[in-house]
Amino acid sequence: MDTQDLMLTQQEKRRRLRYHALVLLVSVAALMLAAAALTAALWLASFFLYASAHLNPLHAGFHAWPDAALAWYDGRLPHAGRRIAGAALFALMLAFGAPALGVCTLIERAGRRRLYGSARFANEAEIRQAGLL
Repeated sequence: MDTQDLMLTQQEKRRRLRYHALVLLVSVAALMLAAAALTAALWLASFFLYASAHLNPLHAGFHAWPDAALAWYDGRLPHAGRRIAGAALFALMLAFGAPALGVCTLIERAGRRRLYGSARFANEAEIRQAGLL
């Protein structure tokens, strides 16, 4: 094995290492975003549950929704099932749907031209450059 073959294998190893490092970085970032969205959804579910019970929703912590769901499951809140499920559904839609909608809107608008163009009056320098003055 000569030095050129050795260099190729070293370069190939570095390229593979960079690829796997990038895949790891993207995976960790995606997991962190998902964890942050789930945390936000849990707080939002507690917020909406407090608001639906006519309590101050700013006092809702991360524990209110799971506590209410466990109490409903144990039978201590017999008529609150729809309220608990609605708060969770709305919170999940808001925590995951709003950022996804924002990203889709940004991507969709990126390649679009202006609706009515970008017409404006030419200034004197542009008129001279066109040879009209």
